[in-house]
Amino acid sequence: MMRSEKELMENLEQILSTLRHELGNSVNSLKITLDVARQNYETFDDQKRKEYLNRGSELLTRQQRLVEAMKSYSQFRVNEQKEISFPSFWKHLLGWTSRRALNEDIKIIYEDEIGPWLIMGDTGALHKAMTSIVSNAMEAVKGTDSPTIYLRTSRTNHSLKIVIQDNGCGISESDLPRVFTPLFSTKKGKMGMGLPIARKLLIEMGGRIRIHSVFGRGTRATVWLKGVDKQARE
Repeated sequence: MMRSEKELMENLEQILSTLRHELGNSVNSLKITLDVARQNYETFDDQKRKEYLNRGSELLTRQQRLVEAMKSYSQFRVNEQKEISFPSFWKHLLGWTSRRALNEDIKIIYEDEIGPWLIMGDTGALHKAMTSIVSNAMEAVKGTDSPTIYLRTSRTNHSLKIVIQDNGCGISESDLPRVFTPLFSTKKGKMGMGLPIARKLLIEMGGRIRIHSVFGRGTRATVWLKGVDKQARE
């Protein structure tokens, strides 16, 4: 089995495991809530009945959010891959990043001059993957003194490497293995789908991503994209 196929299978296993856990807990909690409300309906006063109805509604909302999150995971996919001019893509990504960073008072340090490199991929899928990774870095630097994100690139014969590094809160050692698990997030109100979707799309395009982090000091995301070897092609 090729590495990309193995990673996709691991992704699927993670999704199923997470769904079993999240939905299982939610369904069990909802069943208990409804059973208690049904068994005690006649003895509960109006306030108690309303409390249990609200609890059941919150659990149903949680289940709905899980379903919507998984819909978003399957919604984004790689269509037809073709040769992409990396300088053009990089310029577009930097424009998006700079506009958002300006609104959030984040300093961006990046390489402006890029060689005439070609990569293989789906432009829409690649944009979604990279903006998800950059967005994750921007979330990480919130509340940090002098929030800064660095973007660097380098090229080999077979791949193009992009490094996105932030000086944010970092990820604890115990949480690091779970960053690509769908629905996992350490931030309240977040569904934790950005990095899993990015990883899925990159794998489908023959790329990959790795995360290195030190808690309290920042995170480095390294992305490898499939390059076009012009000499081999000619």
